[in-house]
Amino acid sequence: MCAAPSGPFRQKVPVPFFHSGDKLKGEEFNRVRRVLAGDTTPPPSRAQQKPTPAAEQRTVEPPRNIPLAESANEKARELETLDEKFIRDVAHMPPSAASYVRRHPCLSLALMQKWRVGVLPQDGGPDKRGWSLRGQLLYPVQGEDGKLLAWVPARRDPQFKTKEQAFNALPPDQRAKEKKPAKHRFPVDFHRGLELFGQHASRLNEPGYREAVARYGIIVVEGFNDVLGLDGLGVPAVAIMSNKITDEQVAKIECWAKTLAGGKVTLLFDGDEAGDAGAKEALWLFAQRGLDVRLGWSQAMYGGKFISRQPESLRVDEWDTIRTYLLSGQASGGSLD
Repeated sequence: MCAAPSGPFRQKVPVPFFHSGDKLKGEEFNRVRRVLAGDTTPPPSRAQQKPTPAAEQRTVEPPRNIPLAESANEKARELETLDEKFIRDVAHMPPSAASYVRRHPCLSLALMQKWRVGVLPQDGGPDKRGWSLRGQLLYPVQGEDGKLLAWVPARRDPQFKTKEQAFNALPPDQRAKEKKPAKHRFPVDFHRGLELFGQHASRLNEPGYREAVARYGIIVVEGFNDVLGLDGLGVPAVAIMSNKITDEQVAKIECWAKTLAGGKVTLLFDGDEAGDAGAKEALWLFAQRGLDVRLGWSQAMYGGKFISRQPESLRVDEWDTIRTYLLSGQASGGSLD
């Protein structure tokens, strides 16, 4: 094809592509300019065009929990050392907190000190840190590196049971769209499902910890007190802080199990309907990943001996019963017999 004439000999060329007669704008102007210059190369399609910076900025970052000490919020950073104010003597606790501690023998002075658990006093004087948490028993959630991620109050939502029943009564399709009620009131910007209570790696340095993990596998429980109670028996465990495990928690436990425990995982959820349901789901998720997952107990096991029990309440002789079962080889595969 010959090049278009230039200079004074250039002829007028009809405007192509059914131009409307209005002033040329945008893509239409560029198309006409290319034709007048003799360029017949078709313009790049939208799919071929480089995305604009605005489109690139729409990439969503995955959620993560930022250590309190590294928060952009000054008030959040101040909570890093909140346990400096904690009360651990029941004689000086507010009545409701003292009553809760007395009902849970796992909350001994020694274990509360070790785990940074305690009650924030009602009267903090001029120190206003954690003002909304005054009078409550608090548990620290630490990252694997030991950095503090959040303080979680022991007080459960008083309407939890009612909310849970209403949630379970929903049709499956509607239930999938709703948020499952939580027992504990976690900070609004804390992603519970990404963490495990008791996950800090420094526990590996405790006497007998690695040996116990290798022997029983990664023991998974529901709550904070379960971890403390088992720790008092010399049994390491981690809590999902719920009765429903998340995919992120499953992946984290899978990694630990393969690294430290020969692929073994032991489930010790509460001995009630919700605990059995949560354990069944967790067992399925771990089994799909090829792990050697077993149940430490259930409502039906041991002749119903542990119905309505929680791991935090186990005595030494009761743990010996479960330990013997786990080491007998019968537990492999998660048998319910």
